[in-house]
Amino acid sequence: MQERDTSLTTAERPATTEVVRATFVQGMGGIGEFWGIGRAMGQIWTTLYLNPEPMTMDDLVVAVGITKGHASTNLRALLRRGLVKKSFRPGDRKDYYSPQADLWAFARSVLRERQKQEFDQALASTSRALQVLDTAKTGTPSDEYRFLKGRLEAIRDFHGTIDRAVNALLRLEDLHQAVGRLSPRRRER
Repeated sequence: MQERDTSLTTAERPATTEVVRATFVQGMGGIGEFWGIGRAMGQIWTTLYLNPEPMTMDDLVVAVGITKGHASTNLRALLRRGLVKKSFRPGDRKDYYSPQADLWAFARSVLRERQKQEFDQALASTSRALQVLDTAKTGTPSDEYRFLKGRLEAIRDFHGTIDRAVNALLRLEDLHQAVGRLSPRRRER
């Protein structure tokens, strides 16, 4: 049986890598929404991540297919979260952007942001619902009261546990980073 040659010609490579990039960028846009950073932010970060050199905003506008205003807004948000770094080139007035390529640092940054927004909001709304329920205890049938109280307390406890687990993970990773900075091997590099 003869083996087929599956290698690509030079002319086919650029088109194939562009398809790979476009496929991944589109997919990561959806993942960006899942992580709470938005589709465009996910696409911008992914485009930067897959590019070996820093890119300008104009490069990103073309690559991602968004407006300059949308790119600017999303780049500022990515910079605030530490997911993108800005650099300059001597003699060039443009800003250049590169991704936070450390995927654990990326995940930590997103988790910190999500934790502040989502968990705090979930815990607060559950506590408010429990307060309202306790205030209306006398006018609520006892079976319904016990049922609602049990379910709301279970949700509150669940969110509290997840919040504490994320906090512990973030503290552990912060400790790991601090120890790594103090390591003699790391300082010699």
